[in-house]
Amino acid sequence: MDPWTIGIIAVLAVGVAVILYGALSDRRKNRRAAAEMLSPPDRPIPHFAPQTPAPNYLSELQARRAPTAGRAAGRAAGLSPAQREQISRGFDAPSTVTVGVGMASLDFVTDKSATWAVLDQPYVLACVEPVATVREILTVLEKVLPTGHPLVIVAPALLGEVRTTLEVNAIQQTMALLGVLAEGDDLATIVRATSATPTPRADLLASYVSLDRLGRCARWVSTPTTTYVMREALPPADEDVLRGSDDHHSTP
Repeated sequence: MDPWTIGIIAVLAVGVAVILYGALSDRRKNRRAAAEMLSPPDRPIPHFAPQTPAPNYLSELQARRAPTAGRAAGRAAGLSPAQREQISRGFDAPSTVTVGVGMASLDFVTDKSATWAVLDQPYVLACVEPVATVREILTVLEKVLPTGHPLVIVAPALLGEVRTTLEVNAIQQTMALLGVLAEGDDLATIVRATSATPTPRADLLASYVSLDRLGRCARWVSTPTTTYVMREALPPADEDVLRGSDDHHSTP
C-alpha cells in the first residue's frame, strides 16, 4: 500500500476519533448541566429549617400536570351534586358577602363541573399593592402551611413568578391556595368581610405579617367573575353533607 494512502487512512481515523470524543464529551456535559438544573441547590435554602425536605424541581410541563394518584383522586372528583347545591344556597345567606371579582386563574379551580374554587376556613392575606416576588409571601406561606388551613391571597396583581408559583402549588396540591385580584372598593369589602389587616409590600418584605393579621371566614368560593365570602358555618347537619370535600379543599 502506498505511503500516501496509509497517511490518508491515518488522518481519517484520527479525525473520526476526534469527532466521536467531542460528541461524547458534549453529551456528558449536557447531562451534567441538566442534572444540575433539576436538582436542589447545594446550599441552605433561605427561610427553611435544616430538617425541612428539599423542594422538588419540576419542568414547566411536569408542574402543569396534575398528580395522578392519592390526593389527585379527591380533586378530580370535585363536589357531588348535593354538595354543590348546598354551597349554592349559601350564596344567598344574609351573612355571605358577594364581591365582583373572581379567581386569578382557572388553575385554582377545585370543582371543574361548576368552575369553582372552594376553600374551607381559609386564612386571607389582603395585599394593598401588587405582589411582585415570591419572597414577599414566603413567610406567610410558611406560617399558614403547618396549620393545615388554605390560604387566599388577595392583591391588585400577582405578577410573573408569583402567580405561576401559586398555580403550580395548587395544581400539585402541595398546599391549598387561591389567588384573587382585587383593589379599591372590592379589596376594602373583602377586608371588612374577613377582618383582615391590609398589608403593604414593606411589611411583607420585612416578614412583619403574623397569623392574627390575616383574615378568616367559614368558607370562600370564587368563580371566574365572582367571589362569595361565607362568614358563618353551615348548620351541623349541612356540614355533614360537605364533609367529604374537606380533605381535598382544606388539607395541603
